[in-house]
Amino acid sequence: MRQNWQLWEGVLPKETCEKYLTACSHLTLTSATVFKSEDYTPDESVRATQVAFVTNTEIQNTLKWYLDEGNRNAFNVDASYLPATQYGEYSKGSFYDWHYDVNWKGESAYDRKLSICVQLCNPSEYEGGNFEFKEVEQPTGFKTQGSILVFPSYLTHRVTEVTSGTRKSLVNWMEGPKWR
Repeated sequence: MRQNWQLWEGVLPKETCEKYLTACSHLTLTSATVFKSEDYTPDESVRATQVAFVTNTEIQNTLKWYLDEGNRNAFNVDASYLPATQYGEYSKGSFYDWHYDVNWKGESAYDRKLSICVQLCNPSEYEGGNFEFKEVEQPTGFKTQGSILVFPSYLTHRVTEVTSGTRKSLVNWMEGPKWR
């Protein structure tokens, strides 16, 4: 059976997660924006999160290793470029509704091919904020601190509303030539 995702449950130790959180603590968070395709106005019904971008070499190298490993294990897509990593905080009321990470209408010569998510905080620090796929089986164990999930960027997914506390994560996308 074809694998839809690769999960490394709790692979990053608590100390590494805390180091990454410290590296992101100086960043200025801004509201993440999703735009309506017809007029490019912000669509706040789809996403309510705070994000910033981090270019920490250790973080980038770690994410690149797991993206490459997931690609070798399951996907075999033509992708090698990794932009800056997005650090995100989902506080009470934050969510990201159903979406996929490929911009099918984009004019760039490259598409997002693989997505990666890293759980930085302990699941006891928040409620809600569950990562879910729409069309494929759910990755059990992803909420464990230090877990890493890699999947094709075209899979529809979401993060449910956080009902208390703050969920902290890293995400990124490995890019390659346009999907054909």
